[in-house]
Amino acid sequence: MSRAGLLSRVKAGLILFLLGLDLFLANILSPKAHVSAAVVVLAFLPITLIMLDVLWHTAGKAVALAVAALIVLGGVLLLPQLQAQISLIYLLQHLTANLLLGFWFGRSLWRNRQPVCTQFAGVLHPRMTPLLVQYTTRVTQAWTIFFFAMATTSILLYLFAPITLWSIFANSLTLPLLVLMFGAEYLVRRRVLPPEDQLGPLSAFRAYRRSVLARLAQGRHSNVNPDTPTSK
Repeated sequence: MSRAGLLSRVKAGLILFLLGLDLFLANILSPKAHVSAAVVVLAFLPITLIMLDVLWHTAGKAVALAVAALIVLGGVLLLPQLQAQISLIYLLQHLTANLLLGFWFGRSLWRNRQPVCTQFAGVLHPRMTPLLVQYTTRVTQAWTIFFFAMATTSILLYLFAPITLWSIFANSLTLPLLVLMFGAEYLVRRRVLPPEDQLGPLSAFRAYRRSVLARLAQGRHSNVNPDTPTSK
């Protein structure tokens, strides 16, 4: 295995570890009424590191550092409130993730744009039939509704239900609901699309991975100076 491949696997493993740590801490800390400043920092740490890594590679170093500074400033200014109600951190995480995904999928449905699921399907299908385009557009609409419904349910439970009930929904049921959504879409796909347009249940993950790798390769290519002489 190449050094780049090894580093990529280590990084993926570290991100999965941070996500798991974040979920673990969220389930333990959310119901607590008062915590120390160190626990607040620990609650911020996993998802903040993941977010900064994403911003560093997508929006650039300046944006990542600016967001880091805002997080630190916000944490300092709101420290007493966060110590008294640490569940606010996890509420903001849950809302932000679902709203950003909802806007991402929904924005792609605007006129003269290509729906997100249609983009992913195009990575794996050399020829997009009209039926497949129509289906992937509907799937994009379904995911948009799903993410906004998750965000709406989260805020309603947080405001009007016991904090333990909200914690179970946001921190324990989010992943199973995502898996259930993928499974339901796969079953519908098998009923609606002809065999030549059907792929396996993990096709969405493969399409996303190929799409990301293609964008990264395009970015590296665009950073190469065409005027730089190459050795022959």
